Order: sequence, then C-alpha cells, then structure tokens
Amino acid sequence: MKRRDFMAAAATSTAAAHAANSASKLALEGGAPVRTAPLKANYWGTQYYDEKERKELLEVLETGRPFRWYGPGSEPPLKVLTFEKEFAARMNTRYALALPSGTAALVVAMNALQIGPGDEVILPAWTWHSCFNAIVLAGALPVFAEIDESFNLDPEDIESKITPHTKAIMAVHLQGNPADMDGILAIARKHKLKVLEDAAQSVGASYRGRPLGSLGDAGIYSLQLNKTITSGEGGALVTNDPVLFERAARFHDLGSLRPPHEKALGKAQLDWFVGGGYRMNEFTGGVLLAGAQAGPHRERCARERAARV
Repeated sequence: MKRRDFMAAAATSTAAAHAANSASKLALEGGAPVRTAPLKANYWGTQYYDEKERKELLEVLETGRPFRWYGPGSEPPLKVLTFEKEFAARMNTRYALALPSGTAALVVAMNALQIGPGDEVILPAWTWHSCFNAIVLAGALPVFAEIDESFNLDPEDIESKITPHTKAIMAVHLQGNPADMDGILAIARKHKLKVLEDAAQSVGASYRGRPLGSLGDAGIYSLQLNKTITSGEGGALVTNDPVLFERAARFHDLGSLRPPHEKALGKAQLDWFVGGGYRMNEFTGGVLLAGAQAGPHRERCARERAARV
C-alpha cells in the first residue's frame, strides 16, 4: 500500500469509527475508555546503566585523559578506540568510526561517499530531519520516494526517481523495522549507486540474520538517549570498504589519518584533505564501551523485544 492510499484509508476508517461511536459516552462522561492502561515510553539505554559505566567514567576522570588521541601520562587513551573495535564486531563489519551523534554520522557519511553539489540522493518521504539535512549540508539535492507498508523506502518507487545526477540511495530503518534491503540493493547494483543505511533507530535490529547497517556500502547509527546503546548523545559509522572508511576517518578529524586508524587499514591510500572536527571524547566512549559488547547488547535487545510483545 502506498503512503497516500494508507493515509486515505486511515482517514476513512477514523471517520467511520467516529460516526459509529458518536452516540456513546466519552470516558470523561462515564463511558468506556479506549485504553485501560497508559501507553509507556521508556528511555531504553539508561535502564541498563550499572557499575560498568561508572567504572569507565571514573577511569577517564582519574587518568585525566578525556581527549581520544593523547593526554597526560605515558598510556594513550583507549576508550573510543576500543569501542570502535567492539562496535564493528557487533555489527559484523570491518571498520567502525565513533562520532558525536547520528546526525554527525550522516554528515561524515555524505563526505565519505563523495556526495556534493549537483548530486542527488534518494531517500524515503517519511524519515527523520537529519537525513535530508545531511544531504543539503553536502550541497546535494534530496529526492523523496514513497514508503511501503513497512513505513520505510519502497523499492518499487525508487527507479522512477533515478536521474543521471543520482549518486546514492539512503535506506532508513525506522523504529527498529528494516527496509526491504533485497529490493533496494538490487536496484542500486543495477544503476551502480551507493547505498547508505540509516540505522539510527535500529541499533541491534537485523535483516535476514545480518545487522542493519552492514548490508550497504556504509551504515550509520545514533547512540542518543532513546537508543539501546546510549551515552546521551553519540553516533557511529560502519563499513567494509577501506577507502570509504579512510575518507570518513579523515573527514571527521580535520583531514588527517591518525596512526591507530592507519594501522587498522594497513596503509593510507589517500592524501590529506579538508575535514571537520567530529571526534568523540573518552567520557562518551567509555559509557558506550560498557554497553557495546555483543553479548550484553543482544541481551538488551532481546529484553526490549519481549517487553513489547
């Protein structure tokens, strides 16, 4: 069902229900309430905070090394770097890059994919602000396509939106629900387009047994308050492409490639270029590290699924 058809059907059913119940009393007047229990909306990640997060924070405080690359003493800070390794393992990808937010991850991804002025990026018409904001900030044009019954990007409406200027497709997995990646990837391969997965709202969800974010050319995540892993604010980018990872790592850190990232890559393949400042600090990295290990995170996701059945 297309988005417009869905909205029309929803409006019709609402009007019919209202007409059928117009003679009944409101709950305020003594009638039967629509719900007997209130809807609940909890902040997922912080429910699982315990001594592990406290320990990580205190270690950074005591060593006085909150900057991710260096600080006082002889030992280098390792919280963010270790989080990147744990997160890449959790998402079954070769590389992960820690970032200050999911929005920052989208901005870095646009630059890593070399999207800029004159380019077009196809994305779903129903999505979060950051998706089209990142495209516009890159100087490119957002092109909206319809959503399907999953409320995510409809593969059947993508090809009609492709032009000679199309460079990428952004598949957004909203509210833990995966988009049709088989259909999206097939179209992308046919037209030689890059696929960026926005799994900001789906940290821990999967598609045919593979973590969301690991199927396209790159994936991004939000680690904000409403997420299963949270530091209040945070983000990450994952990819299996070494050149794409190098571009992301360079852009997030003023165009430089730090030795630990160069070591992870084996060798640098790009020259220095102009970048921004999107580094994560060690306090944030420590909190995320406590929740990012594969076993505890899978347990969190399983408990959340069970609570919402």
